[in-house]
Order: sequence, then structure tokens, then C-alpha cells
Amino acid sequence: VYAPYQKWFGTAFRQLESAAEISPALTNILQARSWQERDHHLVRPYEYLATMHNALNLTDPLPQTVTPFHGRPFQVMAFHGFSDALLAQITDPVVKLIARRRPIGSIDQFTDSTDLLSYPEWRPLLRQLYTAGQ
Repeated sequence: VYAPYQKWFGTAFRQLESAAEISPALTNILQARSWQERDHHLVRPYEYLATMHNALNLTDPLPQTVTPFHGRPFQVMAFHGFSDALLAQITDPVVKLIARRRPIGSIDQFTDSTDLLSYPEWRPLLRQLYTAGQ
């Protein structure tokens, strides 16, 4: 399921089961007055999402607690480990070819242009972002 149009995202987000658990932390993140406060409030959503991932049993269990980022004062979750573990589960040869490339996400992750998303004549050009080099 694709995320809704940006202006409706909050309304749709509130309908998720996870919203009640992580919405307060997300609000605190947005209202934080310092990076330290923001870092503190990011921990709960990180750990909650890791727990949700592990509950799906798509990969071997992955860490569910944050760790310092290479000796820096930031708490992080090794989310690249999650994507690597998911990519390793792909067995379809065609999808494996796509997955070999550096993941760039969906078109919605780097543009919110309704023109790019709404006009079919743009699709062949945009498709090259996902198929080039295969």
C-alpha cells in the first residue's frame, strides 16, 4: 500500500495500529528544542519498528535496541541491517537483479510532484531509474 497524498498522511497514519504507540514520541521529536532531546525521543520509535519487523518473522531476529553511532553521542538503530536481511531473502531471479542495485525507494521518496506521479507519459523515463544497468 502506497502512502497517501502528503496532505492526508497524518490522517491515514492515525489509523495504523502502531500510531497510538509511537505518535507521542513523534510529537516530542518535532517539539524538541535540542538535538539531545530529539535523540532521546527517537529511541522509542526505532525500537518499536525493530520489534514490529522481528514479529513478522521475515528474517532472523535483528537487534531491537539502539546503540551509539560509532562513538558519537547519537543513538541509532542499524536499519541498514534490516534492509540487508530482507534483500537476502529474495529468491526470484528478476527481483534479485533489481535488488542488486543500491535501493533508491519509491518515486514518492524523492519527489512529491503530482505531475510526475499523475501523467503516464512520464513513466517510461522514470522507469529508467529502476531498470538502468540491469
